Amino acid sequence: MSAGAPRPVWHVEQAADNRDVGSVDLTWNNGDVGQFPYVWLRDSCLCPGCYHPSALSRKLRIDQLDVGIVPRSVRNDPDAQEVVITWPDGHVSRFPHDWLGQRQFTPQQLKERKKEQAGPRTVLWDRAAMEHSLFKVDYKELLGDLSVLRETLHRLISHGLLVVRNTPIRFGVVEEIASRLGHTRMTHYGKTFRVMSKLDANNLAYTSETLSLHLDQPYYEYIPGVQMLHCISQHVGSGGENTLADSFYVAELIRQQRPDLFKLMSAMPVEFDDVGVEKEEDQDCRFHKVQEHTVFRTDGEGNVNQVCFNNPTRSYRLNVPFDLVKPMYEGLKMLHDLCMEKENHMLYKMADGDVLVFNNRRVMHGRRGYTVTSDSTRTLEGGYIDWDEILCRYRTVSDLLRRPSMRR
Repeated sequence: MSAGAPRPVWHVEQAADNRDVGSVDLTWNNGDVGQFPYVWLRDSCLCPGCYHPSALSRKLRIDQLDVGIVPRSVRNDPDAQEVVITWPDGHVSRFPHDWLGQRQFTPQQLKERKKEQAGPRTVLWDRAAMEHSLFKVDYKELLGDLSVLRETLHRLISHGLLVVRNTPIRFGVVEEIASRLGHTRMTHYGKTFRVMSKLDANNLAYTSETLSLHLDQPYYEYIPGVQMLHCISQHVGSGGENTLADSFYVAELIRQQRPDLFKLMSAMPVEFDDVGVEKEEDQDCRFHKVQEHTVFRTDGEGNVNQVCFNNPTRSYRLNVPFDLVKPMYEGLKMLHDLCMEKENHMLYKMADGDVLVFNNRRVMHGRRGYTVTSDSTRTLEGGYIDWDEILCRYRTVSDLLRRPSMRR
């Protein structure tokens, strides 16, 4: 179904009990036939005894389910627009036509539901495409308008990068934006963190040196999904620009040019670690994180849905067979070098009050070095949001704007 197309409304013309297959076969108003297994229908009963209407949850326990159940009778009630099934113990299940129509087992519907679950489709980009289409949203509009919030979430899911403009020049804005988009993710650097040049820095980000392209915190099993960087004060003069590249786009270039390396980086994990102390007001937080991830992760259809690369935190323990060491380095270097080719990355120097929001499992980011002076420094506040929260907020906002029935 194309974006924006009206969803079809399903009506049952005929309901048949197919004992040979073990299904209820429904003939729809468009002539198609949908088959529904007996066991699924019994498991999906919507009566108050089997389904909790306010919790929107199944009450029927799996141990109460007879996998080999066969209905006593099946009939279509066209006036009520329901299919009515009576089970051997006398229990009656009533299913709205359209409810069943949205839950068919056809290959087309299974594919459409997977796409719906994933949210808006991924749009790959290079420098020219992103410089032309970088989404910028006003802070007050984001916080005050549901339609603007939905469009912002849509663009974050599809393109992985946007800028919130005209925010207050103070600490705390990151948590406000995070609360609008989802919820702040806690890490050992805190709910938020401040990026500025520090003596004895425990992270290269806390220096004024050039920061190579990377994705944050690959030493977590569940890598933070979205990162926010709020510019409190920008360095005046040369340097301080953010470097941004779509690693999904570059991964496809590697798949085309060196399929052997793409296959290796999709199969052989690389170890990342982070060890140190984060000084907090009341105590020091010691951390020692270690995790392995493949550089490329793909979904069931082979599409890249996560890239994991961070050179500073890449462990000195390379846990790959001897004969794969050199190819792995070739792949890692190819990923970085392709991202750094002029046509594949963009530079963006944030103004005071800008907030970069980007997919931390996709958008490689870095920073050009700068010189700290007495009258010019660079201060950012950052934070993370998990993808589960972003996708949840996208669905709930879409529901509010559509005002559909909330029944599953």
